[in-house]
Amino acid sequence: MPRNVTTFSSGERQLVQAVATVALAACMLVPASDFASAAMQAHAATTTVAGRVAAASPAARTPYDRTATQTLDDIVSGNVAGATAHFDTTLRKALTPDALAGAWKTYQATFGRYRSHGDPKDVTAGEFTVVSVPLRMEREAGEFRVSFHEDGSVAGLWLLEPGVPISLTVRQP
Repeated sequence: MPRNVTTFSSGERQLVQAVATVALAACMLVPASDFASAAMQAHAATTTVAGRVAAASPAARTPYDRTATQTLDDIVSGNVAGATAHFDTTLRKALTPDALAGAWKTYQATFGRYRSHGDPKDVTAGEFTVVSVPLRMEREAGEFRVSFHEDGSVAGLWLLEPGVPISLTVRQP
């Protein structure tokens, strides 16, 4: 009996990857009453991408690190328009400045007010560079994660609990 196998063209694969990235970002950026549940579901649904993640770079200040920490600083200071300035077209449509401001408010309602952040850590995953920044929040630790295209534009942004594996936070080829 023949088996049905679906294959995707490069363009279709990119579309599926974009939808998956937007869907994950949407799961992490939901109204306050659903935030904790969605975060736990997203954490449980992720798996590490075997063989696709390179070792993290030392605490070097790369252009990605600078953009990630500037984006975080903009979010914390309420400059969400500045925070979204480096978003790619797909993320710009999915995560508007108003949606980002609401997500940050929801995140702080769950983890407590922002206190400070640690040093960014870079990881290469496929064609993306992912920067994770540990957050010191009032009630519990958090993590800010940004994925970048090679051109420096932001492909994804997440407000996470610590320890969420890098997997669905990048679009995979």
